[in-house]
Amino acid sequence: MAQLTFMDHGVVPSSTILRVWLSEIHARGFTSVRTGAVTGVGADVLQRQGFTTLQTLHLLDLSLIGWHPPRLRKGLPLRSRRLWVRDRPAAAAVDLAAFTNLWAIDLAGIDETCSATPSHRARAIQASAIQASAIEAGATQDGQDDEPPGDTDTDTDGLAGYAITGRADHHGYLQRLAVHPAHQGHGVGLSLTLDSLMWMQRRRLTRAVVNTHTDNEVALGVYERVGFRVLPQGLSVLVRRLDDL
Repeated sequence: MAQLTFMDHGVVPSSTILRVWLSEIHARGFTSVRTGAVTGVGADVLQRQGFTTLQTLHLLDLSLIGWHPPRLRKGLPLRSRRLWVRDRPAAAAVDLAAFTNLWAIDLAGIDETCSATPSHRARAIQASAIQASAIEAGATQDGQDDEPPGDTDTDTDGLAGYAITGRADHHGYLQRLAVHPAHQGHGVGLSLTLDSLMWMQRRRLTRAVVNTHTDNEVALGVYERVGFRVLPQGLSVLVRRLDDL
């Protein structure tokens, strides 16, 4: 499967150009092609060329002018660290666990995401940071045993999640956020989102943008909690078989 990505969402290719691209992709031996997230106008053009909608996404934005992070419980946000290049294979494993084969990005995809904008920030949270947060917060809650959150057989030295944030002009983009299923529900996604937004604000960016699947209620809850709002216009991911070319 090939990936068709539009670098400038403000420019919609013509049907003629799309047919040329599809022929070139087919000639290289690919049997199908999937797009990145495209706007409604772009989706209309693609559908006229035989593409069908594979996924619909919410597009959310947040004004960073005067923005303040929400009040959090003790122990949050979790401590994050830089995601080094040597960490990217581990990040790809987290991405696969979080999104499965259909939507996960691999090591090459992480590399491309980091280089997609003029500047970026890549951060990670270790699983051990969740334990440290539990200790700081007082550990035992609701009569549960005094144990760290998450599965007891989980690697406490591995990555619990990672995020890649991009910057272009005065806008910031939360480009990728993945949390390992074994560590979801403990503030990893929220902590990485806040880290991303505060980085944008320190650089005096005016607007933050993120997208997520329309069925991803957990991610939507995190984004809306920090101040994002869902925009009327959504995005779509489309796919096309190349057998009929």
